Amino acid sequence: MLPHGAKLLNTTLPSSLLSPSSNSSKTSPDSGSDSAPEPKTSRLHYLIPASQPNLHFCYNLVSSAVNRYPVPTLLGWHGEDEFDAAKTHLAKLRTMERYFNSLPPDEDDDLAIIVDGYDILIQLPPEIMVERYFQVAERADAHLAQRFDISVGELHRRGLRQTIFLGPDKICWPIDPVAPRCWTAPESPIPPVAWGPDRGDNAMFYADPRWLNSGTIMGPIGDLRKYIAATMDEIRATHDPLYEFRESDQYYMANVWGRQEYWRSRMMGSELPEFPPDKIIPAKSDPFQTTEYHVAIEYESALFQTRAGYQPYFGYMQFNESGLTTKLAVDSIVASLSKLYDAIPEAHPGSTSADWLGVVELGVNFITHHIYGLWHCTGPKEFVQFEYPTLWFYPYVKSLLKAAVKASQAGEPLTHKLIDGRKWVPKNYYPAGDTPDDEFGGAWTDLNGEFAPWRDLCEPHNDLLFEGEESTPTLGAGGLV
Repeated sequence: MLPHGAKLLNTTLPSSLLSPSSNSSKTSPDSGSDSAPEPKTSRLHYLIPASQPNLHFCYNLVSSAVNRYPVPTLLGWHGEDEFDAAKTHLAKLRTMERYFNSLPPDEDDDLAIIVDGYDILIQLPPEIMVERYFQVAERADAHLAQRFDISVGELHRRGLRQTIFLGPDKICWPIDPVAPRCWTAPESPIPPVAWGPDRGDNAMFYADPRWLNSGTIMGPIGDLRKYIAATMDEIRATHDPLYEFRESDQYYMANVWGRQEYWRSRMMGSELPEFPPDKIIPAKSDPFQTTEYHVAIEYESALFQTRAGYQPYFGYMQFNESGLTTKLAVDSIVASLSKLYDAIPEAHPGSTSADWLGVVELGVNFITHHIYGLWHCTGPKEFVQFEYPTLWFYPYVKSLLKAAVKASQAGEPLTHKLIDGRKWVPKNYYPAGDTPDDEFGGAWTDLNGEFAPWRDLCEPHNDLLFEGEESTPTLGAGGLV
């Protein structure tokens, strides 16, 4: 792993796949010109399938709130029977389907971020995620067109595009080499040499991150509704009460994706892998079955950084050298983090955001150079509690939470600039309130649309969650305090 402050290596993705193009996210100031038509306003939905609170859930809630994500909607909260996540992972899919079906068609172009409830830490504010989403989608379409040796325009005319992004995995899970979800997975655009030579100590480290992980998802509401509906159809058609992983949401979501990739290749006349020789061909249930759902893997870790298999390839770095500071500025991270830091001057008297940005350490994927949007603890979950204190906000959690609640109650948008030619606002805000019980926020639930306040969710864990701000000031991983 690279030491803190080390320069990033250049053995990574081709620049054409990483450098945002001039119109990739179509960001521009909201000029308010009288002659221009009023831009469309879209919402960002933040969805957390979770049935009960615990400390790991609160790590997720804190990390999203301090970054000023939309107030989350908890899916399957206190769910019962088939909606009880404690009994089945398929409750996640059922509650997602119920949520998407409850939304009107005019929200189909909204974006949603859906994350597992108990192993996620958010690193960057949501406006960065929205901006990157459109950049990643543009590069993903270009990569798909390159795969089939056609133009992006022709790709779209044939109904193919990449709009739903799931996290990358370095293994196909559940493991079954003959299953379409495993053998149809296309190669990522990351050159194999980027991971270094296979030393035989852990083959997973050197594997191409070409498989689907269902714990992190981002895409448009309309496309997600269709994908989840297809996944529910897959469950009804293939659920085997004797199969070991019959309750795995990832199993069914990956099966739908594997069928998509097979029929994409068939439709485009692309060569299919010869191995394994006994591979299963994902037949259609009828000749007119839809197989294209615009599902893709977020290979770059610009949005989602999974942990398992990536341990040597991510870590924390300072950005106090000119070249690295430029990387921060280009990605709008300076403006976004400075806004949050400058909103709590009482928490860092005498320190400016410029001072802080010179010492703060941010999580970086060393292969793709991305300061990743969120961290997903695939594998053993105890590592969440070790990662939480390394994040930039750790020394300021209480102050940041209070500021976030006030900003939300005042109706703050996600950003004041246009992204994809649109204004962006949160789907949910905090309810009005001025009592001490309300100062740290909470979450909306799908249990009769009720709001669950902080005291009912995370107050028992306040000592651990707020330890960074309440302990003796030090120069820690989170920054200067």
